[in-house]
Amino acid sequence: MKHADVRTVANSQIRHIWDVADYCRRTGIHKTEEQRLIKVLGRHATSHELQMNIVRVQTRIR
Repeated sequence: MKHADVRTVANSQIRHIWDVADYCRRTGIHKTEEQRLIKVLGRHATSHELQMNIVRVQTRIR
């Protein structure tokens, strides 16, 4: 593992890592979808990974 000086790390490299269960609870995602996300991503993931892997119900347009 390489040492990185905190002062030299660019802001673009910093990502917020979420606990998947906490993210699902905050955003109102159903428990079955939460379990699927944990299987796919593990216990922790970035918000971008979570958003890209959430299956949303299709709206029916008449």
